Amino acid sequence: MARFLALCSKELLLLLRDKHGLLVLFVVPASFILIMSLALQDAFNPQSMLRIHVAISNLDGGQLSHTLEKALRESPGLEITATGDAQVHVRILKGFSELLATRYDFADDYIQGESEPTLLQVSYSPGIPPQLKAAVALTLRQVVQSVQSDYLLETVLGYPRDKIRLLRYVNDPRHLPIAENFVAQNGHRMQAPTSVQQNVPAWLIFAIFFTVIPLATTFVIERGQGSLLRLRALNVTAVELFASKALPYYIVNMVQMLLMLAIGIWLVPLLGGDRLTLGQSPAGLWLIGSATSFAAISLALLVAVVVRTTVQATIAGGAISLILAALGGIMVPKMVMPPAMQRLTEISPMAWSLDGFWAIVLRQGGWQDVLPQAGMLMLFGLLSLTFAGYFYRHHQ
Repeated sequence: MARFLALCSKELLLLLRDKHGLLVLFVVPASFILIMSLALQDAFNPQSMLRIHVAISNLDGGQLSHTLEKALRESPGLEITATGDAQVHVRILKGFSELLATRYDFADDYIQGESEPTLLQVSYSPGIPPQLKAAVALTLRQVVQSVQSDYLLETVLGYPRDKIRLLRYVNDPRHLPIAENFVAQNGHRMQAPTSVQQNVPAWLIFAIFFTVIPLATTFVIERGQGSLLRLRALNVTAVELFASKALPYYIVNMVQMLLMLAIGIWLVPLLGGDRLTLGQSPAGLWLIGSATSFAAISLALLVAVVVRTTVQATIAGGAISLILAALGGIMVPKMVMPPAMQRLTEISPMAWSLDGFWAIVLRQGGWQDVLPQAGMLMLFGLLSLTFAGYFYRHHQ
C-alpha cells in the first residue's frame, strides 16, 4: 500500500508541475463554457429565434397595402427596421391594393406560390438561416390572407369591424386554449432547456477526456527516462502502475466537475447568462461523472502505451478528443444535426456521457436513469484497459 501511495503522489506531483496540462484541464474548458453558454443563449430561446429584422417599402400607397404594412408591424417576431439593417426586405409594388381587392383568389395563389411576383416581392439576406426564411414566408402568407379576408368580410359581406376583430382574435392560434410545458423524466414539470444545460455538461466531458494529453505525455517522459523499466525491476505490475496513475487523475476529474458545475451555477448568471440547475440527484451526477472519468483515463492509458514521443502523445490525444467531441454532440448540439449524424453520435463515448448528464440536469432523473450510459462508459473503459495492458506487457 505504501508503494502504491508513493506512486500516486509521484503522479500527482508531475501533474501539478505541468502548467500546460493544468491549463488544458481547467482554464480551456472553463473558457469554452463561458463563451459558448453566452453565445448560444438566444439559440435556446424561441422568442429570440423569432426576432427577424424586416424592412418594408410601400410603393403602392393604397388602402390594403397600408393595412398589410400595419399588420406586418404588429406581427410577433418581426421587427421593422431600416433597409441597411434588415435580414428581409418586403416590397409592396404599385397595383397591389387593387389586385388584392379585385382578385378574390389572390391570397390563395400567393400562399401556393402562384401569384404575380411583381406586386409583392421579398428579398432575403444571404446569411439568413433557412428556418427564419421559412418563418418569414409563412408569416407573410398568413398576413396577406388575413388582410384580404378582412377586406372581403367588411366590404362585400358588410361585417362590422368590431365583429371582424373578434373573429380574428378567436381564430388566432396564439389565443387557442393550449397549455405548453416541459415534462421531466419523473413526470414533473421543469423549466425550459437553456444553453448552459448544453454547454456545461458538454465542455465538462470534453475537459475530462482531455486528460489523455498530460497523462500520455508524462508516461512517455517516464519511459524515456527509464522510470518504467526501474518500476518493472521492482516488480510493479501493470495493474498497480495503471491504478497509481488513474487515482490522481480521477481526483482531478472530480475537481474539474465541481469547478465547471460551479461556473454554470454562479459565474455564467453573473455575466448575463442562464443559471445551471443540477436536478435532484447528486448521486446520479457522481455516478455519470465517475464513469466518464474511468472511460477517459482508460483511453488515455491506451494512448500512452501506444505512442512513443511526447509530440505523438499530444497530437494523438488531441485528435482523438476532438473527433469524439465532434461526433458526440459536444461542439455542435445533437438536436441541430441531420438524422444521419444524430445516429452517428451513438458511437462516441462522449455522447453517452452527455446523455447521462442530461438525464440528471435536464430531465430531472435519478441515479437509476444514468445506469445505461454509465454501464456503456465502464465497458468502454474496461476494453481500453484490456488493450492497454496487452500493449504494455508486449511492446514496452
